[in-house]
Amino acid sequence: MSRNSQSMTPIQKQAVLVCAVCALAILITASVTYVLLATKGGSPSSSSVPQVEEPDDLATHYQVNTQSAALLTETADAGEAYLSDTLFLGDSNTVRLYNNGLITLQQFCAKEGIGIQTALSEPLVTFRGTDQRYTMAQAVAMMKPRRVVITLGTNDNGMEVETFIGYYTQLVQEIQASYPYTDIIVNTIPPVPQDHSNYPSTSQEKIDDFNMALLTMCENLGVKFLNSAEVLKDPATGFGLDDYYIGGDIHLKSSGLKAMLNYLTTHAYETEDRRPDTSNIPTRTLEYTSNPSDPVAPSSSSEAAGDAFEARYRIDQAGGTLSSGDAAGETSLRFDVTGEQSVTVTAVPDDGYFFVNWSDGVTSRTRTDSNFKQNLDVTAVFSRASVEISGEGSGILGMNYTFTARLSGQYAKAENLHWYVNGVESEEAAGRTTVSFIVDPLLANQTYTVYAAVTYNDSQVVSNTLTVSFESGIGTGSSSSSSSSSSSGSSSSADSSSSSSSGSGSSSGASSGSSSSSSGGSSGASSIPEDSSEEASASSSSSGSSSSASGAGSSSRPSSSSSQASSGSSSSEETDSSSNSRPSSSSSGNSSSSSSSRPASSSSHSSSSSSHASSAADGSDDASSEAPASSNSRPSSSSSSASRGEGEGTVNDQFVDGLFGIVD
Repeated sequence: MSRNSQSMTPIQKQAVLVCAVCALAILITASVTYVLLATKGGSPSSSSVPQVEEPDDLATHYQVNTQSAALLTETADAGEAYLSDTLFLGDSNTVRLYNNGLITLQQFCAKEGIGIQTALSEPLVTFRGTDQRYTMAQAVAMMKPRRVVITLGTNDNGMEVETFIGYYTQLVQEIQASYPYTDIIVNTIPPVPQDHSNYPSTSQEKIDDFNMALLTMCENLGVKFLNSAEVLKDPATGFGLDDYYIGGDIHLKSSGLKAMLNYLTTHAYETEDRRPDTSNIPTRTLEYTSNPSDPVAPSSSSEAAGDAFEARYRIDQAGGTLSSGDAAGETSLRFDVTGEQSVTVTAVPDDGYFFVNWSDGVTSRTRTDSNFKQNLDVTAVFSRASVEISGEGSGILGMNYTFTARLSGQYAKAENLHWYVNGVESEEAAGRTTVSFIVDPLLANQTYTVYAAVTYNDSQVVSNTLTVSFESGIGTGSSSSSSSSSSSGSSSSADSSSSSSSGSGSSSGASSGSSSSSSGGSSGASSIPEDSSEEASASSSSSGSSSSASGAGSSSRPSSSSSQASSGSSSSEETDSSSNSRPSSSSSGNSSSSSSSRPASSSSHSSSSSSHASSAADGSDDASSEAPASSNSRPSSSSSSASRGEGEGTVNDQFVDGLFGIVD
């Protein structure tokens, strides 16, 4: 080889260097891209959510009265004959008994993802020869089992204990009524392993509380309690034994299911067979294709991206609707999904209802489910609530005036109560059910719109509205009227009453000649009569509560000094251009002409206007009305009212502070 062929020219050396740098750049780029992709898509989104914090004493938290007459104690092994006479009712862990070949189709009525509420009412059991579906209680009567074992509650972790026991009691009683010849055994809700990161909102402490309450329920109902949690738990931690569970999951593997069945047959409840006959029992059919997701086989196939699952969302009896994408106002939604897809659904409470939670413990109204590994069936739970406010006091300067809020409903708590004056929240009054203030000169010749709202889990229920006016003159007459407030948030109306009458809602009392009127959100306009022999120095009006702002009515009110209310209806030309904007609980904004639109759980607002009709000074029938020119103008000393629409400027801070200069 020649010398020239062994040496490189400077240009060749530069070319080699450039190629080396380019190769290194490509290698670095590929490495960074791989790391980013692995980080982005490597783990389910749920794994990033921290698990529910459990108490330090969880290992000793679960305490069962071993002397209870309802508790099944250890016996000799009753064997396969005992199992063959047993019908299993439950959720996904019961489905897994069938998927793992441990029981036959004729031995179970269960569905993945089902909760105690759904088990009460959903027709989910099918039989050969008919398209009709039956509830669990109905199916028990048709299948005539020697005994039933109920295992429900895993999907109800977000419920309060009392609510859960109430539904469970109802289910047991329905089974007793449908087929009184069967023995009923209530099995404990299986514990969850310490690592249940796929279901981070599931609390083992809550499961323990449920199970302890179930024992008490069994004692009260005269049925038996199977404490299978005893064999599934790790006594050192209080969680389920890891060997019995799928990694990061709450579902039992075959070994855990076998341990539970063995506990059942070695804690047997042997009684005389009370069934009058066992003929004409229909043959079960599988109403859907279950997807056990761990399951029977180890396997990669259960985690394949192409597996199809069913995601079902429903409401609990009443109280709200569901929305997803273009679908709105639905009571149930169903989606066919693969493990790679996601579904977003929002629970929308009806007027006068709170959203409480989803049956699997999720407390956000809007949920997005992804990374499906099994079928999903969840229920949105709503709870009725109401708040009604009333006012009492005189219009005399220096005297007290008091607003009172009356709350009803399990989740309507005083600490979540908020007060609003002309659409602006009064922070000083938050959390108070009684608000008292002194009528001072700043309040003279002013009109205020007052309402309250109580909130829970990103939803709220709004009270009726009080419109209170303080005048400069002091009269001698008094009158009060009823203020209507519907717990369902629907508008209603009440007529004002004459001197000295009392109502169920707002009342303004009396020594100063105060008067109050009540107007609902009904269609059309209503005029409010005033006693022509008296001058009003303070007046208040109440409109029926409506958290959906769907009312279409407008009310004409008496003028604030000597003019009397016309008995005619106010027209659209008489509408005050000022508006009191209040958020609505509906998920879409609606335009309405009711006296106010109200706060809403969905962040959308409805606008409405309040119309004020002023009549002639001497109460003559040919009274005329004028519309105020400015929405933000301060009221004059005669008849203008102070009102404010949200987003239309600010209310004078002195007005709010003066009205809620709270007297302790």
